[in-house]
Amino acid sequence: MKKRFTLDCAGEVEFSVLAINSHAKGYKLCWEMNNRLKVNFIKNKYHKPEETTEVEFSRFTSEDKDLEIHHDLIANYSKGGQLLPKFKNIDYFLKIQNPFWEKEKEEFIGKLSKIPEILLIFEFDLDSISSLNPFIFHDKKN
Repeated sequence: MKKRFTLDCAGEVEFSVLAINSHAKGYKLCWEMNNRLKVNFIKNKYHKPEETTEVEFSRFTSEDKDLEIHHDLIANYSKGGQLLPKFKNIDYFLKIQNPFWEKEKEEFIGKLSKIPEILLIFEFDLDSISSLNPFIFHDKKN
């Protein structure tokens, strides 16, 4: 008889996610965000969620170590499928780790919505997915 254990995590999620619809390529979208928001997105390693090993998604990262702010732009589409198949209408996810997010959220989303390449942007409800694994990155810290 197989035993199955479930680990309930009572901890709070320390990031927010914005959903973005855009016909632009990821690098073009990051270039626009770099110019308008004064951030510095760079191409990162492809993201491979734990559940799937053969599917990888493009990822761009911006980090401000002084302010402890970290952004990751992840494509929802790749040649092998979607990061979140239930949400096929979303092109990109912007993961935001920012201790000041609640204060800066409205202004940040307002600036993003003025970028012509962004057709639609909204705060993604993390409770609508069963697992946060698609937004967990296993980067090695040096």
